[in-house]
Amino acid sequence: MRLQDTFTHNCPIIMQCHPEWTLLVHFANGWRKGTSMVTASLFVGAAQNQKADLHPGGRAQPRQGAAARQVRRLSGIAGGGVPSQPQQNDEHKERGNADTETSLAAGDSFGELSILYKMPMHAEFSAKEDCTMYVIDRQHFTACFNRRGKRFDEFLSLLEEVQILSPLLASERFELACNAIGLVEFQPGERVLHQGLMRSAKLWYVIHSGTGVVSLDQEKNGKKENEFLTNLSRAAHFGERSLLRGDAAAPVNIDAGPDGMVCLTFWGDTICVLLRKVLEQENSVAPSPFSDLKEWWVRKARGFKSRDDGVNRMMISWDRMQSNCQVELDELTKVCVLGKGAYGQVCLVEDSMRGQRYALKALSKGHVAKQGTQRLVNGEREILSMIDSSFVIRLHRTYKDAQHVYFLLEAALGGSLVQVVKDHPEIFVQDAPRGHSGAFYAACVIAALEHLHERRIVHRDIKPENALLDEHGYAKVCDMGFARFVLSKTNTLVGTPDYMAPEVIDFPHTHNSSVDWWALGVLTYEILSGHTPFTDEGVSDPMERLLAIRRSQEQGPLQYPFHFPQVAKGFVAQLLQIRPHERLGAGRGGAQDVRDHAMFRTLAFDFRAFHEQKLPTPFHKQWSYPEHFFTDDFGLDRGQLGLDTSDSLFIPYDADPADDWDAKF
Repeated sequence: MRLQDTFTHNCPIIMQCHPEWTLLVHFANGWRKGTSMVTASLFVGAAQNQKADLHPGGRAQPRQGAAARQVRRLSGIAGGGVPSQPQQNDEHKERGNADTETSLAAGDSFGELSILYKMPMHAEFSAKEDCTMYVIDRQHFTACFNRRGKRFDEFLSLLEEVQILSPLLASERFELACNAIGLVEFQPGERVLHQGLMRSAKLWYVIHSGTGVVSLDQEKNGKKENEFLTNLSRAAHFGERSLLRGDAAAPVNIDAGPDGMVCLTFWGDTICVLLRKVLEQENSVAPSPFSDLKEWWVRKARGFKSRDDGVNRMMISWDRMQSNCQVELDELTKVCVLGKGAYGQVCLVEDSMRGQRYALKALSKGHVAKQGTQRLVNGEREILSMIDSSFVIRLHRTYKDAQHVYFLLEAALGGSLVQVVKDHPEIFVQDAPRGHSGAFYAACVIAALEHLHERRIVHRDIKPENALLDEHGYAKVCDMGFARFVLSKTNTLVGTPDYMAPEVIDFPHTHNSSVDWWALGVLTYEILSGHTPFTDEGVSDPMERLLAIRRSQEQGPLQYPFHFPQVAKGFVAQLLQIRPHERLGAGRGGAQDVRDHAMFRTLAFDFRAFHEQKLPTPFHKQWSYPEHFFTDDFGLDRGQLGLDTSDSLFIPYDADPADDWDAKF
């Protein structure tokens, strides 16, 4: 990469960025930038996380904090320095007036896509004012921002020992481990928290090794005394009381024991979400943070054993849900195959004794094991067990046999929303008032997302194919295969390209629930126009297609077809904001902000009747199936609930006795 260590105000620079480097730019007044995509990254967050290294005591090595130690600093002074020599290449000349000019602000970055996709990036820059820029290489970038670092399994194992977290689902503890800042080491006798002093870093501490001592300073008979309260050992935790109460100062002293202490640390905002959930559970015996201080520590020392002899409340809820559905696997009769996906098959099945129909999703255990998706399958089961909404497909129970795991799901037989758009486009162009049909289906997805986001679940694959209509015409969101429990943000390149938000495509793929609101914007545009808003330029290579869609997202104002309802344009535009925090639904109001949009007011949309499911639907039909649905790919009706042994998705499973990943099915 050609890069000057110094440069001058308004001096143009041609940067042919090598794939091994990415840049973080801090600005006095910004830069002008052309012909290159601007993306956000975790660099600013990394600089903020460096505060953990500045803990009054202890030596910290958080993963993201390490990023700030691995950058090269480049600086420039207005009117001084050595000007760079522009290097005009043929590609740049050919683009000519097609170049776009974009302003970068403090905290913006570029070069992440080059790191991810190993391709050169040609960009021309000119400094508007004095600025400082930092550069980091591929090796350190990926190491610092890999949420599942070398010690991830060790962190997860520690959290499984923390008693107060035992009511949580495995996927919730997994996500918490992903959000660990890192380990902090304290010397013997070193004070970690000082009673009555302002906490400089609002952290939650879990003891990884060593011991801690809790004491209380108090005045008796005019004399100051230090009262010993309890000792702390591995998997004990502290710091949460003041966080949950909103207190600025620590209520007690915490000192490292005679052998020192190493703690795994978490940001307070992250852990408070989960701890409040634990404290609100009806069978929780964890003390209230507003209880007497000594009582708090006495009960912590005893341990947080539940009133149900340590049984996980989530498991109690799960067992209760399973008990509400009495049908056993051998009582189900296959009606037909509804569809096949990348991982399994969904059949319509019938419980003839009770007159109920369900959708049965079957996954080959061998295929799951070969793909290494055991954790994802269990995560889907856990997420579905948390859901109870009229706008999300419900899970009734699960089963397993020697070769398959099964999900018994609610059957929505009115077809998918994508089929409605394809087969009945008149619904969206002949409605009255114009735009009402699109608003109706958008409202269905809004209700589903509200339910999911309240539970910290991000769907990450909202699209018309994943919205199924029931017999009355109400849409229900389905397919939790990509869904994830997210505490703050996650970093995964996942989803369907046409519906992926910019921050999901951009390295390091940092995103939160706002990606679902972006996908709602794409879905709404599609059902009202007949096509998605962003073009893939006709390329077939998956990665090139993804990048083409990303370029299309930067092309400026959306173009709407002539028949697109005027009332819906502002709604879609506010959902499809490039910057996640500016997106409709991304603020504190969440789903309510989306429902409050002017589109629904203009259409006089009756949300009360809608939620009571008394609002007339734009479309509904009685489900029927062609005769060939009774047969498999070979024209045979074997009547089996699982995959046929000749199916490409079936792989024989020879279970390892030590491998019990399917134990909870």
